[in-house]
Amino acid sequence: MNPMSPLPPADMQRLQEAVEHFRAGRAEAALPLARALAGRHPGVGVVSKLLGSVLHALGEHAEAAAVLGRAVAELPGDAQAHSNLGNALAVLGRIDEAIDAHRRAIRLQPEQATPHYNLGCVLLQAGRRSEAADAWAEAQTRAPDDAELAALYRDLLLELGDNGRLMDFCRAQIARGREDGGVLALAGALALADPAGDIDEAERWLVAALGLAPDDASSWSNLCVLRCRQGRFADAVDAGRQAVAAAPEWAQGHSNLALALREAGAREEARTHCLEALQLDGECVDAYYNLGCIAADLGEHELAREAGIEAVKRMPRPGWLLQAAHACRYVADWEAAELLEAELARVCDDPAGLPTGGDALAPFAFLTVPGTDAAAQAAVARAFAAQFERVPAVRRAASAPGARPLRVGLLSADFRDHATAHLMTGVLEAIDPGRVRLIAYDYGPQHDDDYRRRLQRAIPKWVMLAGLSDAEAAGRIAADAVDIVIDLKGWTQGFRAPILAYRPVPLQMQWLGFPGTMGAAWLDYIIADGIVVPAGAEAGYSERVLRLPGCYQPNDGQRPPVTPLSRAEAGLPDDALVLAAFHQHYKITRASFALWMRLLRGLPDALLWLLEGAPSAMARLSQEARAHGVDPARLCWAPRVPVVHHLNRLAVADIALDAFPVNAHTTASDALWAGVPQVARRGDTFVSRVSASILDAAGLPELIAADDASYEALVLALGTDAGRRQAVRQRVADAVKHAGLFNSAAFARHLEDALEWAWTRHCAGLPPASTPVP
Repeated sequence: MNPMSPLPPADMQRLQEAVEHFRAGRAEAALPLARALAGRHPGVGVVSKLLGSVLHALGEHAEAAAVLGRAVAELPGDAQAHSNLGNALAVLGRIDEAIDAHRRAIRLQPEQATPHYNLGCVLLQAGRRSEAADAWAEAQTRAPDDAELAALYRDLLLELGDNGRLMDFCRAQIARGREDGGVLALAGALALADPAGDIDEAERWLVAALGLAPDDASSWSNLCVLRCRQGRFADAVDAGRQAVAAAPEWAQGHSNLALALREAGAREEARTHCLEALQLDGECVDAYYNLGCIAADLGEHELAREAGIEAVKRMPRPGWLLQAAHACRYVADWEAAELLEAELARVCDDPAGLPTGGDALAPFAFLTVPGTDAAAQAAVARAFAAQFERVPAVRRAASAPGARPLRVGLLSADFRDHATAHLMTGVLEAIDPGRVRLIAYDYGPQHDDDYRRRLQRAIPKWVMLAGLSDAEAAGRIAADAVDIVIDLKGWTQGFRAPILAYRPVPLQMQWLGFPGTMGAAWLDYIIADGIVVPAGAEAGYSERVLRLPGCYQPNDGQRPPVTPLSRAEAGLPDDALVLAAFHQHYKITRASFALWMRLLRGLPDALLWLLEGAPSAMARLSQEARAHGVDPARLCWAPRVPVVHHLNRLAVADIALDAFPVNAHTTASDALWAGVPQVARRGDTFVSRVSASILDAAGLPELIAADDASYEALVLALGTDAGRRQAVRQRVADAVKHAGLFNSAAFARHLEDALEWAWTRHCAGLPPASTPVP
């Protein structure tokens, strides 16, 4: 307070004494001096200001406001007087007047931090938190070294969830050289939470934070999540364990560790930590979601359904709604799936505004939602892929046109006894090493089985990527000077497609694993055919379409011939018409099952042969059969067995039924290999045209139906005409021996031709282009 005023010397001394008492926190001692001065010198602004300030300090806010009101009239240019008046008015609840007083103080002293701070306090009192943050931002800019103000401003931004301003705050604090572990940890967490955040920057900040606070569980847990995103799963597990050790009662730490363990392949331990998280905190929503995903991986689909529903009850994030619906479809809970999908459609009704980052919809689960079209599937895939966009790695110069052999990398986790290996092994064995030299980039589990041994003999070079981050794996691929790399996994379970987001290879493709566009800017081609992606459908694909003649799906012509079981050995009656539908249960929609029930009503001697699944799924399907007027005893359940035994038993079926909109894929070619007529239901999307492609390549187009009515009529015609059925069965047997579908060597030549065509075009400086329909 400035005591300068036109007072007599004695009163000037008393004024100074009162000011010193006030500044020292002795307001009681200052009050009689101030009152006496005010009585002798009414209308002197500095005296009024002192008295009002003392009264306010002593809790006499009404009198203080009245006195300070006189002070600002007497000292209209005194910012402190206006600010003190604002403080008094605020305590009295006269908020609008208080705000006006503080704004006048700011106009008088815009470069002082205190008026901005005081305005922020009143705005916060009024519930105007965003405006309060604006005021405190101005104050913090003017007093950057005020630690208390910085903490208040940071906490308010945290309450507001204003991550943009929080990040600006953290950057400013870090730029000033503040070695504050809390700020570094917050900056790292914010960068990690931002879909467009710099993950390398987040890593630097979190590591620095842990250098200052090595027992900070939150930073360890965030580092765990970050390592997962980098593909450094072993390191992620280590960080997650540090978090749990530092805070064993913290549920979120257990949930994040579970996420890392899942990615590292330790799914049972991951489930244990999710359950521990929920034991500690029954409202830990991430733990419910993670438990749902882990349970699905383990084949515990009823648990996956329950956990997914619990997650979306608490937080109906779009991506979680879709995953919960997908889990419900695995156990034939159509009612819940449809409700969840309807809510998803409501919150994602604008394809241009689809969620991205951690909320992005999983493309594979979206493919399985009835009613989705190619445009919607492409939009979902693009939004999902966007979170993995990376700065490209340096890649080698292109080889000269005509150079031999082409170096082609195959990126997958499924070089083992897996559906992908069942399909492609014979073709890879038939690849001409003089034209194409294969390299396996393997990030999957290390199983020793017949398929893996065959693949290891077929592929000359084998590179393990499981222990590398995505960036490290991309660098490893780039170091091999590969010409073309093919992602065989796509967006299916356990994907590591982001490795290729670093662009380590001149030409990058996807094939076989994902039946649709991946929406990824880093992929040049999708390997397809003229049926799954017909002419005119290219607009639904981010990739250019590299079409193979016949079917895009390879088949292993070297599989052992089928030795059919007897009906009794398969657990079936001899006199029944057996309709096989060996689909995973998520493919069985309400509409498909209703159609199958109509078939059973129209074919009274028929049985429907299904794969065993969760007991709840089988119970629901049995109940649904009864609701359609079909005896549930006409549903027969086949246990899951190794593929050779499965093909031997499948051979006793009479007709194999397609599913829709997700067709029979490997299931369809398995049926044909076993000698069983497969009926196809063709749709408009890649995923709903695969069975049609397989049958066309087998020379059996008469088994393809374009709609439900023709599909139903075709099955009924085959089911009621044993002679026609036997004739078709003979054509299937001939196709296995002679059709291009099962000619691995011919497929290998077509694949080599397609890869060379794309490579020659690239070397000529031409952009990727879709090939015409063969």
